[in-house]
Amino acid sequence: MPQAIHQPRHRRTLLNRAYQKLVHEGASGVAQATLRYGQRQWRLLRQPAYPPVKAAVELLLEENRPIHVVQLGAYVGNSNNDPLFSLLRHRLQQGDSCLIAVEPVRAHFQQLCENYEGIPGVHLVNAAISDHAGTATFYRLGVDPVQYGFPEWVAQLGSLKQSRMRELWEGFENERNIQAFYLEHLVEDQVQCLTLNDLVQEHDLDRIDLLQLDVEGYEYEILKAPDYPEIPIRFVNYESVLLQQNKHATKRLMRRRGYHCIDHHLDTFCWKREDRHLPGRWKHKPLTPSAPNT
Repeated sequence: MPQAIHQPRHRRTLLNRAYQKLVHEGASGVAQATLRYGQRQWRLLRQPAYPPVKAAVELLLEENRPIHVVQLGAYVGNSNNDPLFSLLRHRLQQGDSCLIAVEPVRAHFQQLCENYEGIPGVHLVNAAISDHAGTATFYRLGVDPVQYGFPEWVAQLGSLKQSRMRELWEGFENERNIQAFYLEHLVEDQVQCLTLNDLVQEHDLDRIDLLQLDVEGYEYEILKAPDYPEIPIRFVNYESVLLQQNKHATKRLMRRRGYHCIDHHLDTFCWKREDRHLPGRWKHKPLTPSAPNT
């Protein structure tokens, strides 16, 4: 009797999905799905070997001049997915550079203050950045997820968008148990909002070397605000995975402003022609595990 041929699990899954497409959508459905799969694989192949935002910060540090960084959605600063804390902290202690970090959730803001305590050049703002000034409803988790057996990062998912844990969640994460937990403990806060231009004027900035945005789906509204700052902004790194139908519009907006854009992991990094040598740093530099934040 011939032996059964055992195919890898992922191959069986792909074949089964292709068969279901063929049954329900015909050959055109299979062709379109194959094209989408090929595009996803091509994007993965083009992923930088090193995070572009880290390469940009390292370049700024090497230039040995004052650095101006604005971080929107700073959370507590010293977290595993913060791209700035460990890289900038020692430079900020020299007193010639500045970091303006914005966090709307009061509990997170208090931890942010503790983590940056005593470091000169750090300006912390307890507000939300929006496309308009005034007050707005901010949607967030009202309990500590770790105490309920959920990962700590769930606490970071606060947003000005009510749809963050509904439509946006279902389009990306789609983990029903976490979604149900979050919605059960959802709270609504009234928070003070500033525009990015308000922030720039309040702190009298004449340039921004790096603008970092992680605002859970609200990035497009901030970047397209009518009073977007006219000062030079050298690098922009924004979370793009939740932008959905606005993802391409955001890239078009940044390209009109003279930026080149590349997607990496959950973010999109933007740089200008003057820094055309920068991609060489993330194309070839091996990705090594970062040291734990201390």
